[in-house]
Amino acid sequence: MEISTRIPVPGTYNFRDVGGLPAREGVVRRGVLFRSDGLHRLGDEGREALRRLDVGVVIDLRDENEAQLMPDDLEGLDVAVRRLPVFEGAGASQGRRGISLEALYHRIVTTHSPVLVDALRELPNAGERAVVVHCTAGKDRTGIVIAMALLAAGVEREAVIADYVVTESHLAGEWLEEMVALIGRYGVPDTPELRTLMGGSPREALESALDEVERRHGSAREYLLASGLERRELEALEAWLIERG
Repeated sequence: MEISTRIPVPGTYNFRDVGGLPAREGVVRRGVLFRSDGLHRLGDEGREALRRLDVGVVIDLRDENEAQLMPDDLEGLDVAVRRLPVFEGAGASQGRRGISLEALYHRIVTTHSPVLVDALRELPNAGERAVVVHCTAGKDRTGIVIAMALLAAGVEREAVIADYVVTESHLAGEWLEEMVALIGRYGVPDTPELRTLMGGSPREALESALDEVERRHGSAREYLLASGLERRELEALEAWLIERG
């Protein structure tokens, strides 16, 4: 099974195309939906990479504090930016509270379903151009939005989980060390639990969120419909995202 692969966009660590994942009616189109960590360090080379990828929409899931601290470096690009904050924040911002990834994801799917729906509505509106969904790590908030988009379009659950799990390997090293040092300035000790929260993507974290969605609604599609996404919007998302075989 093919999972999304990293695209070396300068200034990013976790920029990936979800194209190629298997779906009920075909495969996910390549070059239409990207997921990423922060876009605040793109520079000229990073912006040129987004031009080559024909990115037309950026969906920023960060809260206002994060966006002000690390504003997206998109000057001069022909992109529409949609700010859709998920106010639980990144795993890194939860470090001092001792929350688990499972609890964080549970709160996102139960408390922030309107934001998830708003994000999915935006995707087909990009038309022929590509969309980047990002937060700070491209792992937690982005991970849930991407998972719901893929499941809504009929991508196999195991493929969605595999796409999520690979995130950790992209964040390990320089990105994670920088974030550990950053949050350490606020008195948060460097522990294995903190590192998992900030840079980890264990399959059980996403599985627990999907299990909760399915327990309450039967499927991700029914969850999204119950959360306000209209059936025609669901069909438009699938038509935009899936290349039928």
